[in-house]
Amino acid sequence: MVNKSAKTGLSALLAATVLTGPFAAVPQAAHALTVEDVSADDTDTDEETEYTIEFEIDKELKAGDEIIVKFPAEYKVYKSLKRSDVSLEDDRGGTIDIKSVSVSKTTVYVTVDERVKAGTTLTLTVDKITNPKSKDDYTIKVETSNESSKSHKISIGKSTSSSKTFEVGQSSHEAGAATSLTLGKISLSSSDKLKKGKYIYVDFPAKDMLPKSIDRADVKVNGYKAQNVSVTDSDTVRIEVPSGADGDNYIKLEFATSADIQNPSEAGTGYVYKVSYNSRTYQSEKVEVKASKRASFDVALSDKAPGARSSYRMDLDLDAKVSAGTDITVEFPSANMVPPFISDYAVTVNGEQASNVGVSGGKVSFRTPSRFTSSSKLSIVFGLEAFVTNPKTAGTYEMVVTVDKKKYWSKPFDITGSAAPATPVAVDNSTATVGLTKTAAQAVTGLQVGIKALGVPLVRNKDFVEIVLPLEFRVPAYIQPNSVTVNGVAAAYVGVRGQNLLVYPAQDIPVGVPVQVNVLESAGIAAPAAPGTYSIGVYSSEEPGLLFARPVTVVSPNGVSFKANVASFTKQGKTQALAAAPFTVNGHTLMPASFFRDALGMSVTWTKTSARIVSGGTTIQFTVGSKTATVNGKAVTLPVAVQARNNMPVVPLRFVAEQTQYKITYYNGNYTVYK
Repeated sequence: MVNKSAKTGLSALLAATVLTGPFAAVPQAAHALTVEDVSADDTDTDEETEYTIEFEIDKELKAGDEIIVKFPAEYKVYKSLKRSDVSLEDDRGGTIDIKSVSVSKTTVYVTVDERVKAGTTLTLTVDKITNPKSKDDYTIKVETSNESSKSHKISIGKSTSSSKTFEVGQSSHEAGAATSLTLGKISLSSSDKLKKGKYIYVDFPAKDMLPKSIDRADVKVNGYKAQNVSVTDSDTVRIEVPSGADGDNYIKLEFATSADIQNPSEAGTGYVYKVSYNSRTYQSEKVEVKASKRASFDVALSDKAPGARSSYRMDLDLDAKVSAGTDITVEFPSANMVPPFISDYAVTVNGEQASNVGVSGGKVSFRTPSRFTSSSKLSIVFGLEAFVTNPKTAGTYEMVVTVDKKKYWSKPFDITGSAAPATPVAVDNSTATVGLTKTAAQAVTGLQVGIKALGVPLVRNKDFVEIVLPLEFRVPAYIQPNSVTVNGVAAAYVGVRGQNLLVYPAQDIPVGVPVQVNVLESAGIAAPAAPGTYSIGVYSSEEPGLLFARPVTVVSPNGVSFKANVASFTKQGKTQALAAAPFTVNGHTLMPASFFRDALGMSVTWTKTSARIVSGGTTIQFTVGSKTATVNGKAVTLPVAVQARNNMPVVPLRFVAEQTQYKITYYNGNYTVYK
């Protein structure tokens, strides 16, 4: 192959020829790629494995051009190879987009989806390739749409590993600790001498050891800074040989502590490193990883009493520096300590508000903030506004903090004081109530819970009333505290755990005092999509078992709502005026005759002294001042006499509803008529 400087001179010569000689004398430039290395994760016979092919292109690729890899006939290539089975990177570790992948017998066609400059060294990995059944040297060919094929041999089934293991040097042998690492010296055969630009692969013994990336300044090859370093897989690092190591017949790799490599998180004695170069793999001696020191940080609480709401502070000295966007998980001793939702502002890291705070049982996950300054020291604080509560039982506890996959254990901390629960006082909640402000299916509705009394007092900001909604209700993941009131005062905090609302009052609630919990429509709870009767349960954090449960009725969206003494009704979110306000006589609600036409769609006619209502096959005739009506011509006694308001007959609502198969619900002054 012509080297780059020679090519430049040739181009100049050709240009001069164009200027001084006839056009027909200009030769066409030849382009040929160079295959630098072909390696397999497993070179045993008849094994399905992943192949890595390194090659330099002499002519650029454009979107739509192909890279073609031809495996010998003795190979098997998975026919349904997908894009996810193939990856393509440039010599800077950047990913090249792949448009499509196809297979014909043992040939793989990879169509690129972007431009790749000439002179780029590419690394193509192809999974699901099955090696031949016989031991031998096999030739694999690579070409592109623009360049003819070049080949490279690989040995299958033959010994490709050094008979001797190489040494491993570490600054720490503790599980999960950051460590420097020295691999080798590894002796190479004369045919395997290091060559500038070729790659060395290091397979680490566990998948939790590597960071997302490693700076090339943190890796040395035979004492020289690596040309390029990339983390190609969760346990594999690719290192480009620098010019200083060119021609060496050995490999010695050094990873600085600043590379952020960590020992495996689990202790053990059989960990092994593998180094691959030029289709040969070298294995390290077995490395021991010792158990981690558990107690590494203190936990400070603002209140150590059992069940108390408390702030939590954890000060950690890390094994390595972390930066903005680092994943952190804090695991509390019990899931009951943590509310189902914690706001970002309730958690700080080194004094800055955490981001992406999420709760899963007793674990709280978040990230260091964007303004976080890189540091190996962390001060994590859960403020009182996080609503974390201590374990309800006095005792000794510990916590676990995971920072970027590395676990740290706290020193034991004590929860002290009396943990004896209060003895409940017998109360009667037989007349306690639960109602919906809107009963139409799928309507955004409020909840009104009337507790007659509690048998155990509730302490503000610590104890809570729990409202359990059926699965059919739509409950948002977070509810603002000002969307819920307890005895007229906005709640201190509202937690949402699935279908359960945890309402923390902002004031102490004594024993025997009525408790009215109102969840406003602004909370965003929606009624079930299907009309029917649903049961809502009410609990207290301090009393065993259910306080009470009450049925609520959800009606179809065509239900019509109104209030007594208000001259209007609401249907499908729209309010319309009535000729006269509904009113009650001896427990019976009287409605203006026009309501049955305008709200329910019945055929209605009236005069000052009479009204006629027709619904389906039912005809009802009323006379003002009379307690007798006719239904399909038969006389029927009414519960109250028909009256007139504003020259409009007003008739008994329930009587008409029963005759026409309508139903009526009532709660807290709200009537709903539905079918």
